[in-house]
Amino acid sequence: MSMHHEWLALVEISGPFLAVPVLKEAFPQGLEELDAAKRKRLRQAYDEWREAQEIDDPQLKDLHTSWVDEVLSRGLELDEDGRGDVLRHKDWCANHLTVALPERGVSLSPDFAVVGNGDAPLMLVHAYAPDVDLDATRKLDGWASTPAERMVTLCRATGCRLGLVTNGERWMLVDAPVGAVTTFASWYARIWSQEPVTLQAFVHLLGIRRFFVDESERLPALFDRSSKFQDEVTDALGEQVRHAVEVLIQSLDKADQDRDRELLRGVKEAELYEAALTVMMRLVFLLSAEERSLLLLGDERYEANYALSTLRMQLRAESDEILERRWDAWSRLLAVFRAVYGGIEHENLRLPALGGSLFDPDRFPFLEGRAKGSDWRTDVANPLPIDNRTVLLLLEAIQQFQGRTLSYRALDVEQIGYVYEGLLERTVKRTAEVTLELDATKSAQSPWVTLSELESARLDGAARLVELLEQRSGSSVSRVRNDLARTVDDALADRLLTACHGDTALRDRIKPFGHLVRTDPWGYPLVYPAGAFIVTTGSDRRETGTHYTPKSLTEAIVAETLTPIAYVGPAQGTPRAGWMLKSPAELLDLKICDPAMGSGAFLVQACRWLADRLVESWAQAEAQGHTVGIDGRVLAADANVEPLPGDTEARIIVARRLIAERSLYGVDLNPLAVELAKLSIWLVTLAKGRPFGFLDHNLRCGDSLLGIHRLDQLTQLSMNPADQGQLRLFGQNVEQAVREAIELRRRLREMPIRDIRDVEAMAHLDADVRRRLAVPEAIADAFIGEVFALGGSDSLLANSLVSLADHAGQAIDGDRDVLALMRRRSIAALSTDLPAGKPTRRSFHWPLEFPEVFASDRGGFDGMVGNPPFLGGQRITGVAGTAFRDWLVAYIAGGRRGSADLVAYFFLRAWSLLREGGGFGLLAVNTIAEGDTRQVGLEAMVGAGAVINAAYPNEPWPGKAAVVTSRVHVHKGQWRGERSLLGRATPFISAFLSDREEWSPKRLKANEGLAYQGSIVLGKGFVLSPDDARRMLNADPRNADVIFPYINGDDLNSDPEQKPSRWVINFWDWAEERAQDYALPWQRIEERVKPERQRLNERGEFVLRKPLPERWWQFGEKRPGLYHAIGRGCHFERHPKKWLPDGSSTRRVIAFATQASKYAVFSLVPANIVYSHAVGVITHPDLSRFAELASSLHVNWAFAFGSRLETRLRYAPTDCFETYPFLQSSHSDLGEMGDRLHQARIDIMHVDRIGLTKLYNRFHTETERDPRIEGLRTLQHEMDTAVAHAYGWDDLDLQHGFHEVPYLPENDRVRYTISEAARVEVLRRLSELNRQRYEEEVAQGLHGNPKPRTSTPKRRRASTDVPQPVLDFENLPSNEGHYLKVDEPCDDYRAGLTHSIVEYLKAHPGWNAKSDILVATGIADGQWNTAITDLISVGKVERQGERRGTRYRLIE
Repeated sequence: MSMHHEWLALVEISGPFLAVPVLKEAFPQGLEELDAAKRKRLRQAYDEWREAQEIDDPQLKDLHTSWVDEVLSRGLELDEDGRGDVLRHKDWCANHLTVALPERGVSLSPDFAVVGNGDAPLMLVHAYAPDVDLDATRKLDGWASTPAERMVTLCRATGCRLGLVTNGERWMLVDAPVGAVTTFASWYARIWSQEPVTLQAFVHLLGIRRFFVDESERLPALFDRSSKFQDEVTDALGEQVRHAVEVLIQSLDKADQDRDRELLRGVKEAELYEAALTVMMRLVFLLSAEERSLLLLGDERYEANYALSTLRMQLRAESDEILERRWDAWSRLLAVFRAVYGGIEHENLRLPALGGSLFDPDRFPFLEGRAKGSDWRTDVANPLPIDNRTVLLLLEAIQQFQGRTLSYRALDVEQIGYVYEGLLERTVKRTAEVTLELDATKSAQSPWVTLSELESARLDGAARLVELLEQRSGSSVSRVRNDLARTVDDALADRLLTACHGDTALRDRIKPFGHLVRTDPWGYPLVYPAGAFIVTTGSDRRETGTHYTPKSLTEAIVAETLTPIAYVGPAQGTPRAGWMLKSPAELLDLKICDPAMGSGAFLVQACRWLADRLVESWAQAEAQGHTVGIDGRVLAADANVEPLPGDTEARIIVARRLIAERSLYGVDLNPLAVELAKLSIWLVTLAKGRPFGFLDHNLRCGDSLLGIHRLDQLTQLSMNPADQGQLRLFGQNVEQAVREAIELRRRLREMPIRDIRDVEAMAHLDADVRRRLAVPEAIADAFIGEVFALGGSDSLLANSLVSLADHAGQAIDGDRDVLALMRRRSIAALSTDLPAGKPTRRSFHWPLEFPEVFASDRGGFDGMVGNPPFLGGQRITGVAGTAFRDWLVAYIAGGRRGSADLVAYFFLRAWSLLREGGGFGLLAVNTIAEGDTRQVGLEAMVGAGAVINAAYPNEPWPGKAAVVTSRVHVHKGQWRGERSLLGRATPFISAFLSDREEWSPKRLKANEGLAYQGSIVLGKGFVLSPDDARRMLNADPRNADVIFPYINGDDLNSDPEQKPSRWVINFWDWAEERAQDYALPWQRIEERVKPERQRLNERGEFVLRKPLPERWWQFGEKRPGLYHAIGRGCHFERHPKKWLPDGSSTRRVIAFATQASKYAVFSLVPANIVYSHAVGVITHPDLSRFAELASSLHVNWAFAFGSRLETRLRYAPTDCFETYPFLQSSHSDLGEMGDRLHQARIDIMHVDRIGLTKLYNRFHTETERDPRIEGLRTLQHEMDTAVAHAYGWDDLDLQHGFHEVPYLPENDRVRYTISEAARVEVLRRLSELNRQRYEEEVAQGLHGNPKPRTSTPKRRRASTDVPQPVLDFENLPSNEGHYLKVDEPCDDYRAGLTHSIVEYLKAHPGWNAKSDILVATGIADGQWNTAITDLISVGKVERQGERRGTRYRLIE
């Protein structure tokens, strides 16, 4: 262990601290020894100070001041000469560093400040009395907070990120970077003499020399460099816990084997994994509770027989041999689990019962060796023979990290959540045959391989065996070959035999692969027999774009969202000093929800924030002479009730418990996430002597996007119920059940929790609610199931709903058989198009799950917060199924189609669940303001009256996930307050998350049918290496009919020649018989593609959608439209109407990479090749068009309106090409420039052997002075100017040069381009041109009915009636299949707006200015463009003039 590991183990750390690699870099020789005289002086001063405390010396105050001064002035050498040049004292600080905090009603200043040049503060210091606990909340100047919290606030308010807080004994370093997680690191003076290395670290990190070295070596820079290691640290801790879960499941599996597979009979795989993870969650809770003195740590009986904190040290004192042969530790764990759940009532040991589903012994009885359905209070447990070494490993996994013991008192709940949320993506599966787990790399997706697979591959030859092992393990070929060649020695053979349970024949079969098998923590190879349980990747949360949200983001989003809800003033535009905090009753009546809560990070932060406001509100009520009861109610001064405790810390816990039980709501698809969220909230609300709060009624499992969100949808059996619509016959019964549920839930929320009996009473009330709503929920499930499965067929759905209404009435009347039938039908219906391996869909009916939230007097949540899953629109179908995407489009987005990110649908759902005056704050990927996602989400909401009151677009993710995010805060109702864009005030925020009113570009018919995505091959076997292609072509020249050069995006951007690196077999749309005539290509496809395309799931069904398995020899997407457009349609057997084989073909096309790229670059490539899906093709080969595409004008358009991955551009033709208002005629000078650009780039790439990306890296590097590169820049300048001139924009000064581009990352923001002012003006002019062209096309009837389609999805056929599909070119869109189209927002969102405009224009004949119309109608600026465009497009309104002179009038 290094010196740094040594002192880090002795420092109490919370948050991301200094990483060991950074410390080694900063101190390559280690920490220098301190002067002996200094150590002696500090020790003497400390002893004198401690003695003064022990004898209650009257001079203690002076001695305390002297001790603090000794450490700062001489220990850290901040003021050795006493001149105060570097260490400024209290008076100076009061004059120069006082900050006012009006929201707290206080002013803060430090006691000391370390200052640098120009008196800039480098570190602030607060010194408290010796008896002050730096973690305890205390009220000072009316603000209840901890000393640590006050320092964080002061640091952020002054812009000085470092603080030091001390009470003389504890010296707490605070690092509070703005917008990131705060770090606390505490040294204790009492161990400075016992462990001198801790004092060395303290002095070297905080001493004067660290403040006056090069800026890159100062403490903030060291923290910043360490931040990149923090995710690795947390991931490593998560990996420890994951391995511990695996070992526990292996132990359970072994116990099951020993009991002839009777122990886990009937236990589902997911249930077993949930049990193992629950054990780990229990351990985490116990450690946290023990360290916070909330259990009985300190009682010798508890410590000896129950405590987790002492068990690890007791086990570590035993030898490995004894640990392997004893099993009492597992029984001790089960005993403490029972004690926490049921309490201990003994004359010598009393522990109140905490209850909670987390510790319920009957939830997983097999952990105690009991049968399912047994009762822990009456049935005898038969603890499993899980040895003590396994228990020690479990404890070490969560308590030890890199040689130091983790402090769960210091660990944030969020950090615990981060570790455990990573485990939610795993599950347990049974092996069908003997399976080996390979010693794989982290990149390996599936490191398991069956023994039969290995033996079969071995028979196929060494190459096939190596290929299989390389694929599964992620290891290099050389490593695999070396491990196969290594001899298995006797020691490994013996361990293999143990792993094979003494089966020598099995051992001998595995021996050839012995060095490739991963071993368990004790060195035994991981060999799983048939029927064994293994931990594997399950429903990957990252597959659905789920990321754990760092505390820095939850804090910011929660505060911004809840402030307008908790105070009267922000939404009304009242100055900050005039804001009024709501009353305690109003605060406790707030309803806050996270619709995708994960492990509860947002709910935890909302709990903290609202509890702090509640404590403030109680204090205000008490200041007015009222009494506040323990239940939070404000009463008369003489009321005879149990009052709130006077201690501020105790008050905060009371407030948190009340907020958690009454105000917080959460939903998640994963039942384990629900349990983890409960754990997170319990950790911040647990009070000594009180049971867990009851949370089951408000934290629920289900799909937030699938279900009803209005009760009248159920009572009218309609997804779009009328306001005065007729109830179905059963509707009154449903409404009555809901009213009863609301009353029961009111009683539940108002019930105080003093002991476990109160919790049990709440559980009974909740069960009564669920019983009363069981039939309405079953009807709702059946209704949503029918809509989900038949939504595309109005007649079928109508008939089905008639039948459902009849069944619903019978179920309401008590017919159990009909109820059971409805439930079976709903499960089947909701399984429509369910992807293989996915769990059954779980609908979630908001007004039934949380009926009081949607009661008529409330109408929705006050606030919604969260980080919904990020999942690109193109991936929704693959992950969740076509039926689910159709549901989102039809019933969440109101028929607006488009390739929108899943997060857009969460935005729309959140909007629909808000009450008037409520608001949400959600985190999204930056595409929320781009392309389809913007149009489907934010634009529709703004059109419906949503106000974006704050936005923080394009922020990098604080962790290592390669994500760029946008925080969006939306208010429902009137907003007169300040709006904030990236923290600065602005009068307006558009759906683009900008402060300009922007036109949402429309696709132009003039550009339709010119841009395509390349072929989607769907099968690696189609692709050939050059050698394989040459061999087939040489074998039979006819094979040239089906073998073609195959170009991909990497070839375009990285190859100096821009030539295809591979070849591909393409059978076009041919029938099987014709394709079989080409023997070698057919044989390869049959061997390598057919098995992949015809994979089956567990139910024996094809995994891939039809017709991919049936037409396995054809590409997944053949792109006939593309190849017909470039003159190669002759290869196809079917052709669009009016197509004639005239023999003409295009010589070359314009191509671009469709994958995310740093630059928008275009190339000229041959037309006689096959283009991969990663290549886009523009069939217009004109060099003038090429120059336009390469111009800075078009590139900036692409970055403004295209979508992005992180900060890299995805050039989607629908967003970037089809919307661009190209020049309407060819220009010879532009053509000549385009040709020069093409040739100049080719020359440089050929000579320097670099690709296009590297060429543009040099092009945009300011220090690059190569004359050829500078020539390219000159040509770019000329070309941009010529394009602007061709548009008639001679007045536009483009100001070419090296400019910082705001939409790019800070470390790579400089580009050779036009200025920012020119960019903004160019985009404005191009947007206006797009609007004009679109209106002209509408007037010409080219867009048909421009009103949005709100059609429901097409009816999906049952699997039995799917005909063999044929290509219908008569109905084929001209831009066939390359990107999904987006419809305009639906009528419902704008009917009121267009009506208001029409009524005004009717009353005011003639031409009217926009400003007059807005003032008269009250329509917001952000809603104008969409509404007026609709009216113009349908011929109701006409427009004349430009810009400020624009006028409108009604067309009679």
